[in-house]
Amino acid sequence: MKDLHNKKYVFFDMDGLLIDTEKLYFSTRQATLKKYGFPFTEADNRHYIAKGFPDTTRRIQKLVDDKELGQKIFDESMDLYHQKVQNGEVALKPGALELLKFLQEQNIDRYVTSSSTRDVLMVNVKNVGIEDYFTDIISGDDVKNNKPAPDIYLHALTVTNADPEETVVFEDAESGIEAALAANIDVVAVPDLLQPREELLKQAAAVLPNLNEAIKLF
Repeated sequence: MKDLHNKKYVFFDMDGLLIDTEKLYFSTRQATLKKYGFPFTEADNRHYIAKGFPDTTRRIQKLVDDKELGQKIFDESMDLYHQKVQNGEVALKPGALELLKFLQEQNIDRYVTSSSTRDVLMVNVKNVGIEDYFTDIISGDDVKNNKPAPDIYLHALTVTNADPEETVVFEDAESGIEAALAANIDVVAVPDLLQPREELLKQAAAVLPNLNEAIKLF
């Protein structure tokens, strides 16, 4: 486990890391696909986790074998997702708020660095009450290639003028861990629904069961 006392910038993934959104993405996709007569299981959903919305759209289009229908199903599932978020059906992950407060008190810059669109990110952070804890939000809209490509982290380093040595990433999913490592930034892994490969976890600065354990690293 690596000491993070020198870190001045923290880049956070959001889905499954700060906010417990992955289960809601699954249930809303499943409900919408069922409406159109297509089964969708938890095993199917594993291939959709932490890949970004363009990838999700393409997968749904392939699943239903119809580009236009696939786009319609994706849009409807996102509308349903937003309704449920606004109804309070999504919550912070354990330790997320405490960690954000601590980092803010320590004057350590905090950025969301997620493959989701900025609109979705803003809806999520507002509805769980953590919008004011971030220095800024960097989204999948800002880069060409989503995780596991390192684009979002390389872009984040550029726009924040951060030194990679003074930066740490928090990620839950394999694609995000790969992206951070490819950008040569230390990464703390906090696995959610899917357990990343062991060889990736061995390269992480730390592997935590939840964010409650994160403050002690600083």
